[in-house]
Amino acid sequence: MVKYSVSVSIVKTRIQVCYICRNFFLGTLPLIVRGILNSEMFGSEKCIPTVDIGTKIPFLFYENEDYLRSMFQIKGTIGIKTQINLLIREKLRKNKKCFIDHINPELKFDVVINNELDFSVNCKAKEFYLLGRYVKFARNIPQRDKSWMKNDSQTFFELIDKNEKSIEHSIRKSVMSEYHPEEMKITWTGSEDKHSLVLGSGRPFFVKVINPKVKGTDGKKVSDDGVDLQFRKIKQDQIDYYGKYRVMVTVLVGLDEKVNNIDHFQYLIKSLVGEVTFKVKNRKTKRNIYFAKLVNTRDDKLEISLDMDNGIPIKQLIGGNEPIKPCLSNILNTKCECIYFDINDVILNK
Repeated sequence: MVKYSVSVSIVKTRIQVCYICRNFFLGTLPLIVRGILNSEMFGSEKCIPTVDIGTKIPFLFYENEDYLRSMFQIKGTIGIKTQINLLIREKLRKNKKCFIDHINPELKFDVVINNELDFSVNCKAKEFYLLGRYVKFARNIPQRDKSWMKNDSQTFFELIDKNEKSIEHSIRKSVMSEYHPEEMKITWTGSEDKHSLVLGSGRPFFVKVINPKVKGTDGKKVSDDGVDLQFRKIKQDQIDYYGKYRVMVTVLVGLDEKVNNIDHFQYLIKSLVGEVTFKVKNRKTKRNIYFAKLVNTRDDKLEISLDMDNGIPIKQLIGGNEPIKPCLSNILNTKCECIYFDINDVILNK
């Protein structure tokens, strides 16, 4: 067994720089705290937020700390990185009266410090979900953007011609101006033709808002040239509930022949009520029609009213170009075509 001893002498020096952190705690740490407190997200919070702090420090700090711990055989004390995080959190509590939450914080600050003690602060906000509804009063407005509109942000915001606009364009513009997100993902609960109106309480949709720079309001209403939008924040587990609903629809149908016996047509149209089966991506799907009525006739055209589950392909239901049962063309024993349809109201399932 070899025994050895280490002799250490402590001498005063004119160099007033900490061996481990190079005076990080005196010079850089206050600047980091100030940068976090002055961040845009902290300024947008109207209530006390929950936050978490993470830091990435230079490898030199670890080397110097390990060297001194080994020399003086120091055990059982917190490390320099933990100490930095604790001090930042404590100063934030005192200045902003925020709560620390390591599991599900509203704001997550990542601080990166380089060897020259320069630093950057990146704030990532908790994502959230919006339940939206849109009402479309004007025709010729498509639901979704053209692909080029998504890739050209400057053109996207400069569009003023309503023929080039869409429901998605209005949604993105409204969400962007309210929350300034890094990204957003829109989930549609159904679609309609660009010539269709959407009235009543409006068709629901969902927006996942990713890393918003501004907290914004919990609810908002927007009018945008033929389109009314409304948003409100919801929890993720509420999405399934709002995704199931019925629609009240008026359909204008073109026939291959003139309507002669109105009563007979009325009787046949009522047979649409019941279960509807069709395929979506080669999977058999079932929905229901609860009400069907002939509203008006005009030469070789019919206007019918339907109360049905969302998701039934209306043009397919009328024309039967793809397998669906029942189908109006088969029921009336004449070729039918959906000229256009309007959604008069949306009724949430209870």
